[in-house]
Amino acid sequence: MNSDPSIRAGGRPRPDDARGLLAWARECDPRGDRAHAVLVALAMVALPLGTTTFAIMFGIALGYSLLRLWATGPAVGYLLFRVPLVAVLAALLAWTCLSVLWSVDRSQAWDEIAILRFQVPALILFWPVIDRWRSYVLALSIGMALAALIQVGQFVLGESWPLALWWHGERIAGRYPGMLHPNSTAVLAVATIFLLPHVARGRSPRRLRAAVLAAAALLSLVLTGSRGCWIAAIAGLLASAPYFTLRALAARRAQSAPARAGRIDPAAERLRRIALVIVAPGVIAAGVFIGPVVVSRVSSGVSGLRAAIESKDYTGDVAARWRQIEITAALLRERPFTGVGAGSFYVAAREYVQAPPAQGAGTAPRGTGLLHHPHSALLYHAAVLGLPGLFLLAATWAMLFRADRAGPDGARVRPTFTPALAALLTAFVLDAHNLSAPGTIAAMLLASIILARRYAGEPSTTKSAPHASMPCA
Repeated sequence: MNSDPSIRAGGRPRPDDARGLLAWARECDPRGDRAHAVLVALAMVALPLGTTTFAIMFGIALGYSLLRLWATGPAVGYLLFRVPLVAVLAALLAWTCLSVLWSVDRSQAWDEIAILRFQVPALILFWPVIDRWRSYVLALSIGMALAALIQVGQFVLGESWPLALWWHGERIAGRYPGMLHPNSTAVLAVATIFLLPHVARGRSPRRLRAAVLAAAALLSLVLTGSRGCWIAAIAGLLASAPYFTLRALAARRAQSAPARAGRIDPAAERLRRIALVIVAPGVIAAGVFIGPVVVSRVSSGVSGLRAAIESKDYTGDVAARWRQIEITAALLRERPFTGVGAGSFYVAAREYVQAPPAQGAGTAPRGTGLLHHPHSALLYHAAVLGLPGLFLLAATWAMLFRADRAGPDGARVRPTFTPALAALLTAFVLDAHNLSAPGTIAAMLLASIILARRYAGEPSTTKSAPHASMPCA
């Protein structure tokens, strides 16, 4: 008789045993588990390579994951009914759907809801096979490397590059988006850069592979010209500084100098030297050619922000972003508890811009600075969903940061993914990636990894012996 209280009669773990339920599903359907993981990896490769490509792969992977519910249902049930973050995401979607009742542009509202609906289904897709999350990060990194190759072609050849899309042109001079919107490519690059270090632990070849892929993602990030995601990358680096500093100091104290010298691996040292010879000239060359792009984008952004604040000139890109802050503040004051409703931002903002200025309002603005959406997740939730939407957004990210600091059974663990969280949160605040499928999927991948670490322990990377699929009692 099985004396383990976590196992019920018939071999199925108890409903509150997240790790056991995930392992049980894998043992019930090992072949399906492998196929599921392969489809998720292919979807992550396709994510940076165009909306249509990803939509097809995501649909296939999600459909297959639903067919496996006979085995993964208990584990998915744990995710849906025992993880508070999922309830918050469901409440956010429900509140957005409810806001359609007072929306003045319902077609746009349903477009926005169509993106938000990716959140919980993406968690359902990742959760049963989350133990292979390092493979998904590598798959995303490979997709980003292909995107960087396309961006380099756009940078060098311009419109004559066969893969140049309509995003590349004079309208966005100095920006090279790959096959997505520049900001969508940029947020995927940011996610890749901060997730790859977790893949690089262990053997030296793995570290070299991760370093090359991270360099490709960094190149892609620079070529997008997304100033908001550049700031997000800096925020992630600042968040990572305390963690890596403490870790380095602890490692230094744990090892004496002779011990460290004796542990040097000659093969690893050769790999480091080869990487230095290959990567260093590439970094220098990239700095020479791409440096002007960065300087131009930063200087134009500073000038636009100064013009918006000092002389109300909203004709520039950054100036228009500043204008969205002013418009959002006015809309939030007008309708703090309901917001203007999903899809209604553009209509409400246009009415605000076209309203006659109040007496003594000062200098008349140059240009409306009117955009179709606030270009910020924070501003979007404030203007469109009001204070309830703003609260649910804050709760989502607060839960993720808290989950990153707690392990199974309430045990305290070292915050590992805080830099990635800080980078993505900053990117979302500076741009509305909650309204883009790539940004949403990147956030849900990170959330799945953190939730698995919190509720099921650190996912195992050991490979079990292959055996045939079998029904489970």
